[in-house]
Amino acid sequence: MNRRFLITFSIIFIWALFIGFKMKHYYNPPKDTPYLTADYIEKVGAQEHLYGIYMRDMRIGYMKRLILPTKEGYKLFEEGNMKISFLGEKKEIVMNLYSDMDKDFRLKTFIAQINSDKDNIQVKGEMEGSAIAITFMMKEQKNVYRIPVKERPVIPSAIVPYMMKSGFTKDATTNISIFDPSTVTGYSADVAQLGWETITIEGEKIRAFHIKTLFKGIEIHGWVDETGTIVKELSPLGLVIQKEREKDEKEPDTYFDANLLALVETEGKIEDPKNTSFMKIKVDSKRELVELIRRYHRVDDNIVTIERGSSLPLQLNPDNFLAPSPFINSDDTSIRNLLPALIKNQTDEGEKVRSIMSWVYKNLKKRPTFSIPFAKDVFVKRVGDCNEHAVLFAALARAARIPCAIASGMVYNNGNFYYHAWNLVYIYGRWVDVDSTFGQFPADATHIILAIGDISDGIEIMQFLKNIKIEIVEARR
Repeated sequence: MNRRFLITFSIIFIWALFIGFKMKHYYNPPKDTPYLTADYIEKVGAQEHLYGIYMRDMRIGYMKRLILPTKEGYKLFEEGNMKISFLGEKKEIVMNLYSDMDKDFRLKTFIAQINSDKDNIQVKGEMEGSAIAITFMMKEQKNVYRIPVKERPVIPSAIVPYMMKSGFTKDATTNISIFDPSTVTGYSADVAQLGWETITIEGEKIRAFHIKTLFKGIEIHGWVDETGTIVKELSPLGLVIQKEREKDEKEPDTYFDANLLALVETEGKIEDPKNTSFMKIKVDSKRELVELIRRYHRVDDNIVTIERGSSLPLQLNPDNFLAPSPFINSDDTSIRNLLPALIKNQTDEGEKVRSIMSWVYKNLKKRPTFSIPFAKDVFVKRVGDCNEHAVLFAALARAARIPCAIASGMVYNNGNFYYHAWNLVYIYGRWVDVDSTFGQFPADATHIILAIGDISDGIEIMQFLKNIKIEIVEARR
């Protein structure tokens, strides 16, 4: 199994949320209210600033940021670098972001670049009325689409300057419309202003204003000093960004083993997981996680029972899972042209699903990738992990007029549960699991659903990546 599900996507997502903004100290702001104005930025100009990226006290990368005032607003330039090891492969992930913003720090245009070895992505975006026009490019592949928005959003890197335009007020909460260029994801976030605290950065005690950004149940904590500089941020993954004085940003200390993020502490053993038809487990975690599992599976007093091929108690409208999406390119000509040869004259829904699943399983090389998965690109490259399998299967199924969703959750493999992605199809009047990474239809009973939708919806389970323990009560073929 490919254990990278949610690892790269979540790290990039959280990395993009880490908001830093450093300016020259020519100005003494009010001691109790950091306050930022356009005149202030124009007076002090802009300065390149450096942050270290840490995971479990290991420095695994750096981030630099620059904001410049213009006549129409502001320009943002951002560069980041992280070193990650996964399944024995060492990868250096480089992310660059260029953005134009208006005078309120709201988005006008952006270019985001994510590069890792052979996986190079460029995403361009521009506000056009009540939508963001997106152009995604990867090698020779190009996707163009529009994402509707209710209002002009703020990118994650501009949350702090956006908030400081009106000043911080203790105990106040502001709702902000956010768009993340690196993951092509929009969401609503509540930014709570918790008040002044004293924290220690590189041995120095600093007075800083504590803010908490909450979205989809995920909390990001940040501390802003009296000059308006973010000095530290902390994510639920344990990823920390911290202001630094002088470090060699070109050579991070070490590669971080991303496998550690995917693994769930597991007590007990399943002898033959791929042929398991019945499983009963005990989940020791936050009450919210147990309630989340209850949406999709039978739960009694933290005991979860799953049977292979059983009808899932899902309140999902199949019609909502037929259209193409930014990641599921079921309208792509190459993908649609494959279907006649793939399903031939089959009329049975189950046989169509089996044919599509078998083709994806056999034709995609199982290899970890460090990119954002788009079905159109996966179809050409024919390589990837569970993310790539899930988006391509979904695109083929929807092109065949079979309602298909992407499930994000956990699966048992090699002695532990790991985070994983697979599919759900609506056939014979019910939803059924399909796992094209493992070549399973229906999927075995060790698949635990935590989120359903598109590949980006898996980000919602990130808040549960830590402090979970699963005890295997019973498992049989």
